[in-house]
Amino acid sequence: MLESKKSGTALIQTSSKKSEALKELSKVGLKLSDGSNYILKDYASPKTTLADVRKRLSSIKTSLSEEIIKERNR
Repeated sequence: MLESKKSGTALIQTSSKKSEALKELSKVGLKLSDGSNYILKDYASPKTTLADVRKRLSSIKTSLSEEIIKERNR
């Protein structure tokens, strides 16, 4: 399970397969994130609906991958 670096609270349950993949990717020098630096805990909630997610994502005018790359390069 991943934890927020600031609060220590659980954010995401990570499967063993994903954990292994992340270890392998980090061995080849790829930059990885557990999501804690994206403030996911502020948006992740049992009350969040798919409609809420779509509404928030609709403000992104470029592709989501482009936005993530921009954020990582800051």
